[in-house]
Amino acid sequence: MATSRVAVVVLVVFLVALGLPSTTARAAEVNGIFTEPATKDLGELTKIDFFKGFKFRGWIDTYFEGNFNNPSRSTVNTNQPLSVIKSRDLTIEGRTFDVHDRSFSLSLAELEFEKVPDIGGVGFKLDLAYGDTMDIIVDTIKAAIGNQSVSDFDRYVQHATIGYVAPIGKGLRFDVGKFVTHIGGETIESIKNNNYSHAFFYTYAIPFQDTGLRVHYDWSDAFYTEFYALNGWNATSDNNKAKTFGPSIGWSPSPKFSVFFNYLVGNERTDDDHQFKHLRNLLDAQVNFEPVDRLNFSLNADYAVEDGAIGGTKDAQWYGLTAWVRYRLTDALEPSFRAEWYRDEDGFTTGVAQTLIGLTATLNWKIGVGKLANILLRPEYRVDFSNKDFFTRRNNFRSDEIQHTIGVGAVFYF
Repeated sequence: MATSRVAVVVLVVFLVALGLPSTTARAAEVNGIFTEPATKDLGELTKIDFFKGFKFRGWIDTYFEGNFNNPSRSTVNTNQPLSVIKSRDLTIEGRTFDVHDRSFSLSLAELEFEKVPDIGGVGFKLDLAYGDTMDIIVDTIKAAIGNQSVSDFDRYVQHATIGYVAPIGKGLRFDVGKFVTHIGGETIESIKNNNYSHAFFYTYAIPFQDTGLRVHYDWSDAFYTEFYALNGWNATSDNNKAKTFGPSIGWSPSPKFSVFFNYLVGNERTDDDHQFKHLRNLLDAQVNFEPVDRLNFSLNADYAVEDGAIGGTKDAQWYGLTAWVRYRLTDALEPSFRAEWYRDEDGFTTGVAQTLIGLTATLNWKIGVGKLANILLRPEYRVDFSNKDFFTRRNNFRSDEIQHTIGVGAVFYF
């Protein structure tokens, strides 16, 4: 019953959004965990003074995808405990959210609201979400670190933080609450990423979410630093008494070049309260550059190790490299290509000690449906390789080293 009510509320808000008065602005491309300066102002759209300064955006994300391996639903459901990602009918292995073969799927319906705090002022960020994506996140986290770490709250609230900017220097910003993770070159929402499907890094190497404190300072227009103090990987309610810490830096000397470095360290074991034992260390580096107009390259490298995670004596290691190329043919058409290599030495993150290689080609086709909204169609072909039997073929669970998929994602956004 609660799920039905949430679905109705989300649908009503989207329908209301369609009826908002038009302005000369068109829907901007969607980027970032926090909203952009160009994001629509709810007060200006509704002509209600109370909402002035409230940023607002949203989308509905659906997909249909086919797996050439033709895996059996009954086979994958019987063996679901062996898959790291948790979802019924998980017939596309190695994926995060586009996991259903030949089934029209509502992946995500989401609304983002943000009041950006001024210096000396308070703001907030709230993301309300519904769909298969949220269920997969919650069920996967529960299986990994325990039912107590997340709740039904997490199925509908993706991000909820309160921010304050202290009048120190250029403004020292504090945010506390639940965050979408800052780690990696991709985020939860497919519309914010270069491709429709997520890379192996996002599926296996990094957390989905964080809960705790973020401290951010802009030293200049080009350079910032951040520090995070968190409950731990994916834990809305901590699974132990130890905390996870992470410094981050970002440098963008020009609109055509940027570099980001992130580090996380903490004890992530359930009911293990040692702050300085059994540590999980994650290094994340990202480079984005545009050598010529319309052509964008991105690189993301990760390395992680957890002390004594294998049998209590051997360290678990996982690492890899992902590269993206995106070219803007026109304002409406942008093909994007991704190549990735991911090594899970001990099977700690994927369930199988293996090396994964993925190649993905996506066409991003933007169709305007008015001054406030767009539809993004994303036909995509992807092939995944493993050096072990990791992919299911027909009735044989984990019997193949290769998996081809083809499909299309469709996102209505405003």
